[in-house]
Amino acid sequence: MTPTPGGTNSTYNHSTVASQYRVISTFFERPHFLSTGFNDDAKEQIRQMVDIVDLVGQSINLERRGKLFLGLCPWHTDNRPSLQVDPNRQTWKCWPCNLGGDIFSFIMQREGVEFREALELLADIAGIELKKSNRPKAEPGSPDDKRTLFKAAQWAAELFHQHLLHSHEAANAREYLQRRGITSDSIKKYRVGFAPNDWEFLLRESGRTEFSPQVLHAVALLGFSEARKKYYDFFRGRVMFPIHDTRDRTVAFGGRILPQYADDKNAKYVNSPETKIFSKSDNLYGIDVAIDAIRKGGKVLVMEGYTDVIMASQYGVTNVVAVLGTAINDVHVRNLKRLADVVTLVLDGDEAGKKRANEVLEYFVKGQLDLRILTLPANLDPCDYLQERGTQDFLELTETAVDALQHKLNVELDGVDPLRDTHAANAALQSVLQTMALVANEQVTTDIAARQREQLILGRLARTFALDQDELHNQLSALRTQKQSGSAYQLPNSASGPLSTPQHPTPRPRVRLTAMETELLELLIERPDLAPGAAREIYVDDLATDPMRIIYGVYTNRVVEGLSTNFDEILLEIEDPQLKFVLVDTAENAKNKAKKVQLSPEQRLDSLVQSISKRIRDGERREFIRQLENNEVAPDQEAELLQQILDQEREDQGLT
Repeated sequence: MTPTPGGTNSTYNHSTVASQYRVISTFFERPHFLSTGFNDDAKEQIRQMVDIVDLVGQSINLERRGKLFLGLCPWHTDNRPSLQVDPNRQTWKCWPCNLGGDIFSFIMQREGVEFREALELLADIAGIELKKSNRPKAEPGSPDDKRTLFKAAQWAAELFHQHLLHSHEAANAREYLQRRGITSDSIKKYRVGFAPNDWEFLLRESGRTEFSPQVLHAVALLGFSEARKKYYDFFRGRVMFPIHDTRDRTVAFGGRILPQYADDKNAKYVNSPETKIFSKSDNLYGIDVAIDAIRKGGKVLVMEGYTDVIMASQYGVTNVVAVLGTAINDVHVRNLKRLADVVTLVLDGDEAGKKRANEVLEYFVKGQLDLRILTLPANLDPCDYLQERGTQDFLELTETAVDALQHKLNVELDGVDPLRDTHAANAALQSVLQTMALVANEQVTTDIAARQREQLILGRLARTFALDQDELHNQLSALRTQKQSGSAYQLPNSASGPLSTPQHPTPRPRVRLTAMETELLELLIERPDLAPGAAREIYVDDLATDPMRIIYGVYTNRVVEGLSTNFDEILLEIEDPQLKFVLVDTAENAKNKAKKVQLSPEQRLDSLVQSISKRIRDGERREFIRQLENNEVAPDQEAELLQQILDQEREDQGLT
């Protein structure tokens, strides 16, 4: 707070040096997430060319309601449209999820990416070429440069593919694929390749390219021997299945060892380890090929093998993907829910496949998506089943898929009479209730659809185990109470341990501002022209919370630089999605509040300045008193300090 006109210098005393330092530091110390590596002109161009209604409408059915558009939020169970889009402000918001912002935050939420990638995606949509700014960035061509890693992965995928098609030493690989029934069209569609049984094939070939061994190591195509201090090919003697993201970029590989090279030291299948451009939990094999069919039909089949996906596609089942060496998880669920209404997990007909009920039941009871389970007949995988019985039989079989709850009960009660085998039946029941208890009580209380879903599940359990539904509800409530209190309590005979909690649809914590900060932000949003006056009177470190310091720092920076402080400019500069939501939420409240308050915006700002000044003076006074009580003040300074305290008291009481 700077001294206010009219004689407050004696009671609230910033030194000139301190004031100058704070202005300078405010100018130079931008929040770390405000830097994207791209210039601000690109962001402004994208904002001008991409309309929020068109963008959101690509994923969600929107209906006009007055000046707004409303749609069902895809990130929570939404039976009444709660996601609103404001074409005037170019913002979106969902109150139950505490989500909102602009086109950038929508892409970040929908695609599960950071701001930089959202910017790139929107630039592609807008047809804008992004130009880098002078801000720090990865050295082009280095192992830290993602663009270089993507290019290296694409180069390797094409090299492996051409080697499979034309190399003499790939004859065994071609014969293997032919025996598996994989056609040449499928090989080309999925860019299947071959890595020869050679420790330095890729290393030698890369010598004629721009890609250094360090880059190929960063994308997990080369390994490094510490003992020999040299690089070597990571994939050898394997049929190669390139893995692509939804933007059709090669991000990783899966390799199947050819039978003649198999031994006890080599795993049958090897996937790329995680890198800067690949996470096995974020990606699905075949998504680049299947994405259009999934979006069109609203259904997706999730399998466990590369050849299963390829064979299904050959037989006309095009909405199929595979997990990458991991069980389906909350990230998969979030990504698939963006694309499909119904997800069917196709499990092999072996014992391992039958026991995966606990891994998926949680996503079903939390209501995240309609998740169904199809267990194939014994000892058959999807590839074998399609080859033996054909497309029509397979499609008819998928229609018999049961939801995840029924699958769980089928597995738990296999060979068990729930009315007679009481111990086994109780273990199965408690296992299901344990999973249901992971759904927060707040969600069931506030979400009508979640409450109805829970009642239906409890009704099915009551009928299956011949129990009273109210009794099951009481047991579930007791479990939730114990979990919320942090107790290690478990229902007796529980057949399953705790499961990890998915990230969605649990609402993210709401960022809280103080009342004074909220008032300040509302004024700045409604009247951007007040920002210069506010910046003269209120400093960033006068504020109480980190989120408001960051937001207000953007305002003061732009004031110092002579830039616009209009709402859309502030929203554009801030990249953190939670802070974008704070801005959108406050803008809505400010609009409603402006109609009710009697004071003018200028009067409200003056009152706010005085309140913040008084709060700071009160804090200084308490500190002075503490120093006096603890004898931390030199005797010759006590009289001066006491006089300052007295002057502050007199001013606050209006006696000056």
